[in-house]
Amino acid sequence: MDNLETLFNKKQYDLVVKLTEESVDPKERFMRLTSLVILGKDNEALDEIENNQAMFDKAYPNKVMRLHFELLFKNRMFDEAKIALKHYQDLPYISQEVEEFLRDVPNEIESLSKAKNKGLPVEELCDRLEKETDGDLLLEALAYIKVYNINSIIDSIKVFLLRKEVRQDLRAFALFALMEQDYSKKLPYLSIDGVVEVVPSDLKTPFENKSFLDIAKLIDEKSLHNVTLKETASNLFASYVIDTYPSDIYSDGVNVIADAFISIAKDYIQEPSDNLSNEVLSLKKKILSIIEHK
Repeated sequence: MDNLETLFNKKQYDLVVKLTEESVDPKERFMRLTSLVILGKDNEALDEIENNQAMFDKAYPNKVMRLHFELLFKNRMFDEAKIALKHYQDLPYISQEVEEFLRDVPNEIESLSKAKNKGLPVEELCDRLEKETDGDLLLEALAYIKVYNINSIIDSIKVFLLRKEVRQDLRAFALFALMEQDYSKKLPYLSIDGVVEVVPSDLKTPFENKSFLDIAKLIDEKSLHNVTLKETASNLFASYVIDTYPSDIYSDGVNVIADAFISIAKDYIQEPSDNLSNEVLSLKKKILSIIEHK
């Protein structure tokens, strides 16, 4: 047990799951369940609860109940949530805290269920991801990725991530949605450098990159209090970062990149640029070929 807790504390969740596969110890099974949730393996976590419901009801009723509903709500499994609610309501009294929690669950099920029913049907969502070309309709579809059980739409998302006729930024937004949901399986993604293999849960958004933050700061400084110039350069830079994700775009150096975006922004707002080095001019040409190719 001590070794298992050490592995868990060291975030060796895959190993904890593997080592507890045959365990009959409630604490070990709970560590296994928690590890599955952290790893984003929702279906396996739900199976773990179902297969060990009696054990969890006795040893960890409050914690597992809350995890159970969190997983069901996250995956829009409202019929299953109603069944789970009946199960927990039929258990012997646990605590006032549990009673109060269970009183709120029906309203949450109804509220979330209504929100889903007002949304985009899953069949239409998948059809748009696989065939639609209109940017606005695709943006609407992408917003619904987090509404549905990811496993029910992942095949259509995979198609979308490889569609050449779709704008690069839209493919990136789909990848960001998978990252947000901690999708942990490898899949192909069409980037500006061609098809690359990615594991969304292992990625960070481009806006967390230190070089991104350094360039954003330099753009602010180099704008010299010109708000229009700063906003234009910043927006162009953010667009470029999304279009090029997950490629490494920082090899030219943060100063050169910042100078290139300041110059491009000046062109956009029709202000004269300073004399530019060949390095900056070359990078400007490369950047424009990407951000204007939409």
